Amino acid sequence: MNSSSDRTHGPIVIESLSKYYNKFLALDNLSLRIEDNENIGLLGPNGAGKSTTLKILCGLLRPSSGAAYIDGINVLEKPEQALSRIGAVVETPEFYPFFTPKEILNYLGRLRGMQGDRLRRRIEEVIGLVGLKEWVTVKVEKFSRGMKQRLGVAQALLHDPPILILDEPALGLDPRGMVEFREIIEKVGKEKTVFFASHQLVEVAQICKTVAIIDHGRLLAYDDIAQLERKYQSLERAYLELTGGSL
Repeated sequence: MNSSSDRTHGPIVIESLSKYYNKFLALDNLSLRIEDNENIGLLGPNGAGKSTTLKILCGLLRPSSGAAYIDGINVLEKPEQALSRIGAVVETPEFYPFFTPKEILNYLGRLRGMQGDRLRRRIEEVIGLVGLKEWVTVKVEKFSRGMKQRLGVAQALLHDPPILILDEPALGLDPRGMVEFREIIEKVGKEKTVFFASHQLVEVAQICKTVAIIDHGRLLAYDDIAQLERKYQSLERAYLELTGGSL
């Protein structure tokens, strides 16, 4: 028999999560385990429960029942300790418009207890990684949506967390912005566990090898994309058949 620590071991463990909004059931007994250094796509139509799942993992919502663990730490019981292990971009990131990326990252780094040379070096590293070097002293009010998304990824990576949680991070980006975003995630995903929610199948397939498909708050499939393609002929067909869509 597995011990409790064995059961909850892993970067992300979701255990029998349910969430009601008044009488509406957004998550229905959802369970999922993600292993080290995996890039997992969380797929589902609008209203499937993707954002609710990620917000619970980030401590932004409390579930009606069940539990969520980050590196074996219960998010509800020890949120500060659990959240120190993740970097997140949940929905469209917004920043103080009269601050520059350098000022914003310096402020957020200090909130996380970073300082001195370590903080300065890390700001340079993440700014370079997301391609904002030329904009580092420009006020955010002049930024496009895509540039704000890049800055959002930079702040998520600032403290070099082992786990990255992303909720529709490419939403609203133009084709070039989506390619650049994909390259960033491919680069950081080699050394981190990435849990990436989207309904853009092509983007997910190019970043992740494994997907979890949910609808009406229930887990419908959790498998390698290659296995789903063999079974359903394509990821798109698997997604549509499982979620009750049509071709």
